[in-house]
Amino acid sequence: MEHTRNPDTSMTVAVVEAVSSFENCEPTALAPLYRVVDTDALDALFATGPGASGDRGCAVSFEFSDSHVTIENSERIVVEPATATRVPSN
Repeated sequence: MEHTRNPDTSMTVAVVEAVSSFENCEPTALAPLYRVVDTDALDALFATGPGASGDRGCAVSFEFSDSHVTIENSERIVVEPATATRVPSN
């Protein structure tokens, strides 16, 4: 599933919304995102708006809840099922 973040929404909130939609549950039913990723760093990396220093050219992937999340270009969030066959990158 692809989700496009509203520029007025923090990346951490957008990720939780995207995953809860994909997993068909309330956002509050998910474990806290800060348990799997540094949420302050994630928000800073993909910050938008005046004075923001976010990097629109980077991508980040991580596992959250039962999903694999990839964030691209500050706006596009791709949520897929987490699989046991994924090979961690070195």
